[in-house]
Amino acid sequence: MAEPAQIPVVGAGTGPFAGQLASMRSIKSLKDWVGEGYRKYYATVFKVRAFQDWQLIVSGPTLIDELRKAPDDVLSFREATSKSLEADYTLGDWRDESLLHVGLVKTRLTRSLAGLFPSVMEEINAAFEDEITNKLTGNEWTTMAVVQPLSRVVCRTSNRVFVGLPLCRNSEYVDINVRYTVDVVVSANIIKQFPWFMKPLVGRYMTPIPKTYANASRVMTEFIDERKRQTEEHGKNWEEKPDDFLQWILDAGEPREKETPALITRLLRLNFAAIHTTALSFTFALYHVAAEPAKYQEALRQEVHEVLSRHGWTKAAMEKMRKMDSLLRETQRYHGLGALSMTRLAMQDFTFSDGTHVKKGQLVAAASRATHYDGSIYPEPDKFDGFRFYNENEEKEDELSLPNRLVSTSFDFLTFGTGRHACPGRFWAANEMKAMMAYMLTHYDMKMEHEGEVPKEQWFGSAVVPDRSARMMLRKREAQVY
Repeated sequence: MAEPAQIPVVGAGTGPFAGQLASMRSIKSLKDWVGEGYRKYYATVFKVRAFQDWQLIVSGPTLIDELRKAPDDVLSFREATSKSLEADYTLGDWRDESLLHVGLVKTRLTRSLAGLFPSVMEEINAAFEDEITNKLTGNEWTTMAVVQPLSRVVCRTSNRVFVGLPLCRNSEYVDINVRYTVDVVVSANIIKQFPWFMKPLVGRYMTPIPKTYANASRVMTEFIDERKRQTEEHGKNWEEKPDDFLQWILDAGEPREKETPALITRLLRLNFAAIHTTALSFTFALYHVAAEPAKYQEALRQEVHEVLSRHGWTKAAMEKMRKMDSLLRETQRYHGLGALSMTRLAMQDFTFSDGTHVKKGQLVAAASRATHYDGSIYPEPDKFDGFRFYNENEEKEDELSLPNRLVSTSFDFLTFGTGRHACPGRFWAANEMKAMMAYMLTHYDMKMEHEGEVPKEQWFGSAVVPDRSARMMLRKREAQVY
């Protein structure tokens, strides 16, 4: 039998310290290495060094489809996430947790969006009032950094659906959940520096995770126990029964899933998945809207006004906002969440159709950023065009059948992944971001502190985030009532 073909290496030199140097340099240049590999080895497999791990990268519809279709016991999304986040030491007893929450997001949450929308809008109004409006000076321009307040708005809005009132407005609860993602990522990077036998001790004594769980337990236990008491007392149905994620778990979960510590850790992990990806994506979009007000703000305001005048603040209205949808999809194309998506860990040896052999224990991912910057797929890919997809869809009448909706996935649009592991919460996130943007357009004038300048992205390994120090200028508008 012929030897398997050698997998090309991109970005690492040669010599005894090449791996270590590559790992150090990956913080600045991983996306560039992946882009270089994509151009040189398109539709095949190459590898780059990401911190301590070699990562295999695939591109092109054929190999991405094979990555998508591979069974979970062969190429595992869950185990790849665990490896990346050192989940055994940062995410609690995640291995014993069922995927109940994933099923609820895919089914109950997505189906309930229309009915939940009034309470979502109520929370968006209250959260923006607290986090931004009350910090503005009269009707004058006020300069402020927005990443943190927007994260809190997203947290409150999401938790109106996750746990409801009053907990979603508890300031300490919001602080814990906004910090939790940072705590997990920082802790994972600390733990990665140590050999396997030291990791349990490092996770327990050298990271903020134990304190985070202790604080969450202190803030959440009484609220959850009272909800459980009401459920036990009243049964499946009672007047004013909450319609939120916590209640759905209490109604559908197994006895061990309804234990208070298990509910606390599941809700923390749900927030981990929901808050920062949405807040960072929204911030990227907002920076473009604020940097080019003449191009985007009036056009979007006009669309928002026309749609809200007919449909009010409803989920149906969000679906009608085609320019808004295009802007948010272009943000996901232009920035996305990083250089890679669809990361899998090989649980056993696997061979792609081109003959590339993946050994057990290797990480494999799709070159999402490079795909999104491929000029043969997206003309002028280095240019941000917020109405790119609106122009492509303009002649089509049915919003739900548009091929380039924000929530649509394909082998050419990989921010949400594709296939059975595509982000199940993307429908919720799309409605949340549209509602937030519509609120800001109707309540504030906006521009960047440095007019016309979109703040530069910041890269950490394969992940991209907006510049947290960038400052916007906001001024109150007289909002119309719809």
